[in-house]
Amino acid sequence: MEEKIIAAVIVSAVAFFSVYALTPILIKVLGRRNLVVQDVNKKGSVMVPRPGGISIVIGIVASEIILYLFFPISEILAIIITSILGFSVGIIDDRKPMGGWFKPVALAFCAAPILLLGAYDSNLDFPLFGSVSIPFLYMGLIVFMIPIAGNTINSIDVLNGVASGFITIASFALTISLIILQNYEIAIATLCLAFASLAFYKYHKLPSLSCFLQIS
Repeated sequence: MEEKIIAAVIVSAVAFFSVYALTPILIKVLGRRNLVVQDVNKKGSVMVPRPGGISIVIGIVASEIILYLFFPISEILAIIITSILGFSVGIIDDRKPMGGWFKPVALAFCAAPILLLGAYDSNLDFPLFGSVSIPFLYMGLIVFMIPIAGNTINSIDVLNGVASGFITIASFALTISLIILQNYEIAIATLCLAFASLAFYKYHKLPSLSCFLQIS
């Protein structure tokens, strides 16, 4: 347990401080390159740099890699690869106009590392009825949930701080749930997203003049 606590502290610090430090630098770089969009939620022509999600994915991947050094399990490796693939899809869709089919289909393929590495449990445990194996249902859910999650975040990213704040709250809630279930390694993995989002919230919250969140 001591090793898990140490890992949790280290990866949380890496996720938080890497995003906290990189985001201001990213803001300046994007601003100099004129990679900005108008913030429609503010009066006047307020321009904000985009995409800010670059710092988030760096923080998540860096902290997850460190966590993988502590616990080299397939689930953490799947998180790393899927995060990179999902972010790449978002960048492609953001920089080059694609058809409406592209993003959902491409994000569905991002589930491949989870399936290929077997980083999921196909058993559903019921308190009264015992364990039920439903592998095909879980595989289908994995493929569908990644596009749903990616598009949901984009859909709620309509006001400063909404998306980053929501992800922070949801991630910490998921961490607590996983700790209760004693799935400690994955609970620590969710801390990477929670602390990366928390750090980014500082620059994304109202009345943010600095960054626009674009995760995927």
